[in-house]
Amino acid sequence: MATAKKLRGSELLAHKWTERDLTSLVDLEHDGVSLVEFFPKGIPAPDGGSGTWHVKSDAMIKFLEKLLRQEKIPGIRIFPKGIPPVVDQFDINFTAGSAQER
Repeated sequence: MATAKKLRGSELLAHKWTERDLTSLVDLEHDGVSLVEFFPKGIPAPDGGSGTWHVKSDAMIKFLEKLLRQEKIPGIRIFPKGIPPVVDQFDINFTAGSAQER
């Protein structure tokens, strides 16, 4: 099992999330996508956070495209909701910046 490289110095600063990065992440809502919870970390200067989006199944592709176009991409976990084989919606939990495990 490989261990993750611990970031230090200027490498750490280059990977630091800003309030602008978090704002663009929270603003990913569109038709079929809703941010149901968001917990910022680093008050008064937010540098991370976690939350959950509810994404309808027909909006998933558009949502992922918008997420991948972001300057910084958070860690995500996707949970399908519904009775198999039909998925009604996805719950997407995310962690960004200082809220992410290193």
